[in-house]
Amino acid sequence: MGAYRRRHDRHRPRGWWSLFIRLGGWVGLILGALLLVVTTFSAGALFLADRLDRSGALAYAVVTDTREAPSAEGTEHYVTFTFKAKGGGGRTVETAVSPGYYADARIGDERPIRYLLDDPTQVEEDLGAYRRVGTRLRWIGLAVGLAGLAALWVFGKRANRAVRVRRDGRRVLADVMGVRELRVTVNGARQGRLTWREPDGKTGESLMRPVAWLRETYRPGDRIVVYRLGRHAYWEGDVGPPRHALDSG
Repeated sequence: MGAYRRRHDRHRPRGWWSLFIRLGGWVGLILGALLLVVTTFSAGALFLADRLDRSGALAYAVVTDTREAPSAEGTEHYVTFTFKAKGGGGRTVETAVSPGYYADARIGDERPIRYLLDDPTQVEEDLGAYRRVGTRLRWIGLAVGLAGLAALWVFGKRANRAVRVRRDGRRVLADVMGVRELRVTVNGARQGRLTWREPDGKTGESLMRPVAWLRETYRPGDRIVVYRLGRHAYWEGDVGPPRHALDSG
């Protein structure tokens, strides 16, 4: 068993927020961002549906053109309608439609549409579509929000546990057993976990780190510091030393 020599650069306690992100809290942040996007689109669709209900008008429009256009998501489908708006004479409007609607549309077909009286360029070619989409997105938003809350609770609990183990756990000198390579690549670097064995036989492993750095820095038999509290243990290189260690040193 070799003497202990600090090889990592964690000289101070890692903050709660940093631990939260490192332990998977980024999942909750992604879900929160997704919730914001879904809620925005849902609110926009329902707002437009309400406007069409209040100040929309029904018309029978003639399909005068159809076209496809490439986009980042694949292919966009467009249909051009010509119809007579109340008090505004003839109108020709092109609008994006679903692939199914586009496949069924034929030039010369007469289709029912709704349009806004104060803005005839705003057309709903599939009657009731805005309300259906808005309602569906609202339910999706609810599911994403619940998943986000669950993620915040799970990963927040992990961060709290890491702080507690570092603060209240025993400082143990453990022997490095090796590096467990993962099938995960971050910014082009293959990731792995440092594995260790403690004097009483308990084993553990670090958070993900680049495999190349772990193998260059640690060899089997090297000593590292871990903090152990019950069945949970964290490597000092992941969580940093406890504050009382700095105060006493």
